[in-house]
Amino acid sequence: MADYQGNETLRMETFSDGVFAIDITLLTFQLKAPSLKAATSNHSLALALFHQWPDYIAYFISFTTIFIIWLNHHRMYNVIQRSDVRFMFYNGLLLLLVSIIPFTTSLLADYINTPANQLSSGLYMLLFASISCALFTMWNYATDNYRLLKRPAADVRIQTVRNSLLISTVTYALAAGIAVLAPFLSILLGLVIVFYLSRLKYHRGKVV
Repeated sequence: MADYQGNETLRMETFSDGVFAIDITLLTFQLKAPSLKAATSNHSLALALFHQWPDYIAYFISFTTIFIIWLNHHRMYNVIQRSDVRFMFYNGLLLLLVSIIPFTTSLLADYINTPANQLSSGLYMLLFASISCALFTMWNYATDNYRLLKRPAADVRIQTVRNSLLISTVTYALAAGIAVLAPFLSILLGLVIVFYLSRLKYHRGKVV
C-alpha cells in the first residue's frame, strides 16, 4: 500500500517556489551594464546596450518560460492533495532541470550571435523539452487512477492536460532538432509553446 502524505504537498510547493524564485534571481544577475571602457558617452553607451541584445532575448525567453512552468506547477498542485515518495522524486527531477535554466540561458546569450548558435539553441530547447517531460510524468503519475488528486476529481481535466504536456514535450524536442538548421526559428517555436502552456487549465469549473 502506498504511503500517501497529505501534509507534504504544501511543503513541496513552498520549497519548489523557492527554487523558481532563485532561478529568476540568477537570470537577473546575468544582465550586466556595459563596461566603462565600452561606454564613454551617451552614444557609445546606447551602442553598447544595443550590442547586448542577445542577453535581453535570452533573459526574456527564460523568464517567461520559468514563469509559465511555475504557473503550471502551481495549477497542478491546486488539484493534487497527497504525495508519495515517487512523486516527490519526480518533483525533485523537475527542480533539478529548472535549476539548469540559468546556465543554458547564459549559453544562448553568449553564442546566439555566433557560428555556435545551433548547438546553444538546441541545448536550450532540449532542456525545456526535458522540463515539459518531467511535468508530464508528474501529472501522469498523480492522475493515474486518481492516485493523488483531491476528491471528487471528476472536474479535473486529466486527459486534456496530459495531451497538452505531451504536445509541448514533443514540440520542444522538435524545436531542438530545428535548431540545427534554423536556430532563430527554434527559439520562436519555443515562445509559441510558452503561450500555449500559459492557457492550459487543470480544472473544468474554475481557474486555478
